[in-house]
Amino acid sequence: MEERKTIIEYIEQVMKIFGFSIIMLNIFCILFGESARDFSSMFAMGNEGLRVVTMLQFLTLAVWIVFCRFLFFTDIMIKNMRIVWRACCMLGAILIVMVICITAFQWFPKDYWLPWVMFFISFLISFVVSLAVTAFKEKSENKRMEEALEKMIKRNQQQEENSRKENGGKNGIRN
Repeated sequence: MEERKTIIEYIEQVMKIFGFSIIMLNIFCILFGESARDFSSMFAMGNEGLRVVTMLQFLTLAVWIVFCRFLFFTDIMIKNMRIVWRACCMLGAILIVMVICITAFQWFPKDYWLPWVMFFISFLISFVVSLAVTAFKEKSENKRMEEALEKMIKRNQQQEENSRKENGGKNGIRN
């Protein structure tokens, strides 16, 4: 589970998610903004950029995502749950929050199937990419920790050898 974090670290997570979301939305605005202007409230300004209200909506979404992570990956609320189930529950909760935001903020019409398919595909791609990044990060941290452990074991062995030599030398003088 996650270590205890400060409020600053949670704000940092919110800002990372928010920043990435806004960058991606601006790219979508440039690519598809004009064609989606009348279709989605997110692209109301076409390829000119995002409205402030849209950015605040995505900030709200980022806060909820970090809250879901806090809820499922700390032991404060949920004491005994396997990591796989925590990840599945967090993913489900984030998906529910996003669907609520899509419908509440009218990011795209509820009755068109294509935006929903595109949303679920982009959500799946984002999940797979974040999973790959997390796995890579965990693997590199594990490798670093193994190297540090090996160094510590070697240092302890050297200290034991030096200690034996010192004790052996002192015993040899006494005899």
